[in-house]
Amino acid sequence: MQPHDTSRHSSSLGLRADTALVIALLVGAIVPSTASATPPDTYGFGARARALGGAVTADVSDSSASYHNPAGLAAAEGIQLSIGYLSLSPFLDVNGERSNVERFGSLEVGMIAPVKLGDVTVAFGLALMLPDQRLARTRSTILNRPRWEMYDTRSQRLFLAANLAIRPVRWLTIGAGIAFQAPSELTLDIRGDLALANPEANSRLEHQFKGDLTSIRYPAVGFQIRPNDWVSFGMTYRGQYELANRIIALADVRVARIADLTFGLDTLSTSLFGPQQIATSFAVHPMPNVRIGLELLWMNWSAHPSLIPAEDITLGLEPAIVELPGNIEGRVAVPLGLRDVFVPRIGVEWTAIRTHAIELDLRAGYYYEKTPFPLQRGIMNFVDGDEHSASIGFGLRLTDLRPTLPGALAINGYLQWSHIVSRTHVKDSLVDPVGDYRAGGNLLGAGVQLEVAFQ
Repeated sequence: MQPHDTSRHSSSLGLRADTALVIALLVGAIVPSTASATPPDTYGFGARARALGGAVTADVSDSSASYHNPAGLAAAEGIQLSIGYLSLSPFLDVNGERSNVERFGSLEVGMIAPVKLGDVTVAFGLALMLPDQRLARTRSTILNRPRWEMYDTRSQRLFLAANLAIRPVRWLTIGAGIAFQAPSELTLDIRGDLALANPEANSRLEHQFKGDLTSIRYPAVGFQIRPNDWVSFGMTYRGQYELANRIIALADVRVARIADLTFGLDTLSTSLFGPQQIATSFAVHPMPNVRIGLELLWMNWSAHPSLIPAEDITLGLEPAIVELPGNIEGRVAVPLGLRDVFVPRIGVEWTAIRTHAIELDLRAGYYYEKTPFPLQRGIMNFVDGDEHSASIGFGLRLTDLRPTLPGALAINGYLQWSHIVSRTHVKDSLVDPVGDYRAGGNLLGAGVQLEVAFQ
């Protein structure tokens, strides 16, 4: 464990024993327990992919391949650079009142760098998704407050992926890569002497705060098969990852030089979880200017760990000059009961204009994602619902820009509307502190992307 920030104070510190305990308890109370996937798992990556409902695994070849299928990087004709922005506003209600779910906005950057080695193409790709409000956000779980688990904090995460792809023959591309996340472990340690008489002046206490951030990597692999110009097939596997947050609070204080007061709190929670996923996709071109993509995505949500942190609390006084509580119980992890889901997707792209200087594509997409969360009948209140999502978009590509640009310039945009089907949660207990409630709503998003392709 590497010290992150250490400070020591003596007579001027003036901390009382109850203050030390309050600090420790507060640290434990703010332990994050959000556990969901990264922003691309929720909202996709890239303006074209979103406009097509995410049904692009079979033939993606732009910078969004770094998320949707790394094999597509090797299908790029030249170096590509892209930058885009998306904004999504939630309109989610519980019992007819608007929930406090923040707008999500993010900057997206992508790069593809292919290299020709004879008849073989090797390509490197990078993708970055940078939220415009927070690089990382977590909230502790409050059981007696309904919370939109899939949309509240899961999007407030930085996404970074690096991939490598190869095209050994004309009809086959293979790719693999890794994405990065970081868990944390924090320790608060308080030690010293506490004077009962005039504690502000006579106490001698020290505190130390240590932190450890360790990178976690998880894989993505995929392939694309294109036997001819009118059909292609692709598959992608994205690995499971779990980010654990641990906070330890310790107090060891000598009280009035007659007794030793000890307090310990050790809490472990899951701050971010991504299920393993397998996407299978076909893309067909029934006419030269029409493309239809079909995709089925499997998400292993049943492996989701509990969102309730596990806590271990100890309290002792030696010698026992006063009686302390005999039993202090922390929280115990409660199974979520999530289930695996299959997400069908469809995307249609029509090239409305194609000349030597300009191309205009019109796009539409749809997907249906059944919620993995069961109805919340017990003590938990993680709100979610089945999602119907429809999108439209365009792609304008300028191809005759020499000598200004030896390549092409593309502008892609999209609009997306998602409807979260309302569900009524009826509690098993008649004295449940939350009671029955109904939750549902909509999400409205839009984005634009600028792409430069060099030949």
